[in-house]
Amino acid sequence: MDRRTFIQELKLPIMATCAICLGSCAKDDITTPGGGNTGGNTTNSFKVDLTKELQSIGSFIFNDKIIVVRLATGSVPSSFVALQRACTHQGTDVNWNASKNEFICPNHGARFNTSGQNIGGQSTSALPVYAITISGTTLSVG
Repeated sequence: MDRRTFIQELKLPIMATCAICLGSCAKDDITTPGGGNTGGNTTNSFKVDLTKELQSIGSFIFNDKIIVVRLATGSVPSSFVALQRACTHQGTDVNWNASKNEFICPNHGARFNTSGQNIGGQSTSALPVYAITISGTTLSVG
C-alpha cells in the first residue's frame, strides 16, 4: 500500500476521533468543583447556615447554578460573593482557587475575579453575580 492510500484510509477514523475529543469539550461536559457542598439544591436561590458552612476564608459552597465563597471574616454580605457556576464560554462549572482569589474554568482556562469579571482565558463575558443577604446566622442567595 502506498502512502497516499494509507492516509486516505485513515481519514475517517481520525475525523471520528477528533469529533469525540471536541465533543468532550462541549457545554454538557460539566465538572464539579471539589471541596464544596452541593446541599442537593438546584435553584437560583438557596440558604446557608453560617454556623455549619463557610466558616473559614476561602471556603465555598455551591448548588447546581451558583457558587458562594467566603472572602473575609464577619457575617456581612460583603464578606461573601455569589456567582454563576457555569463559565460564560461553554458552560463548564468554574472552580474556586483560594490561593489566587479567582475562579477558573477547567475546560479552557478562563479566569474570573471575585466580581465576576473575566481576567483571562477564552471567555469574554463576566459571570453573573447574585445578591446575598444575611439574617442572623443564615446567608441567603438570590
